[in-house]
Amino acid sequence: MMKDKNQIIKQQKNFISELKQKPLDFISKIDKTEIETILLSGSVARGDYFPGKYGGMTDLIIMRKPGSMISPEELLGENQDPGIPYHCVCSEGNWFEILFSDFIDIEKFQMLDEARKSAIMESTVLFDKAGKYGSQSEKIKELTWEYCRKELKRNIEYIRYLISDYKKDRWYRREAFLQLHENLNTAINAGIKCLFYINNLYPPAEDRRLYYSFSLKKLPENYREKIPDLKTQIAGDKNDYFRREKIFREVLLNFIEKKAQPTPG
Repeated sequence: MMKDKNQIIKQQKNFISELKQKPLDFISKIDKTEIETILLSGSVARGDYFPGKYGGMTDLIIMRKPGSMISPEELLGENQDPGIPYHCVCSEGNWFEILFSDFIDIEKFQMLDEARKSAIMESTVLFDKAGKYGSQSEKIKELTWEYCRKELKRNIEYIRYLISDYKKDRWYRREAFLQLHENLNTAINAGIKCLFYINNLYPPAEDRRLYYSFSLKKLPENYREKIPDLKTQIAGDKNDYFRREKIFREVLLNFIEKKAQPTPG
């Protein structure tokens, strides 16, 4: 049986508690003259870090002071794992995966994609001496609700379009049920994003979004049990398409549309 994020957090609690000292030790040795803020991000920050036989890395976000041109190589040395799209270094046997960036104020935050926003919002502050990031983060939180309501509405409209009679008729006439399944898959993915918006959260990257959706507080009834049936498909099969669309409408879309309605009062 799949262990969701909350189960892993409980299981790894003591291990994570000890592990969180490692990044503090690491950044204590960094010259922070040109650094504004350092965040602990990723699975260690969430508490669900669960390394296997391939090991793992602790994620950090290091932000330069405005106007600074210091490079990650100048600050941290060479990237020790160029195959990963971050600056990776090993210190005293502990690996760190570092996103090195300019200072992220509210304007820069709004320009980021949702996955990056999600990673930042779940991060914890390790270094913010002047308190500059702290003041910006409060403003960012204020904008989250408005953003999520807007994106919830936009995605619901897109879902309705994808599974509308008008859209489906095009593929019925061509007997292109493979495309109908594909459009439904797109609608399902948009629906899962909507669950994050309903919970006032930015959706994480697609390669982990479904898994983390199971740990959201506001979810459709029987979501965990019904999603495997919804995701299972016989590609190109007409009857299986109708089966899946029925589950999608009853389990996911009805819940999303109800939650999107304005709250009385």
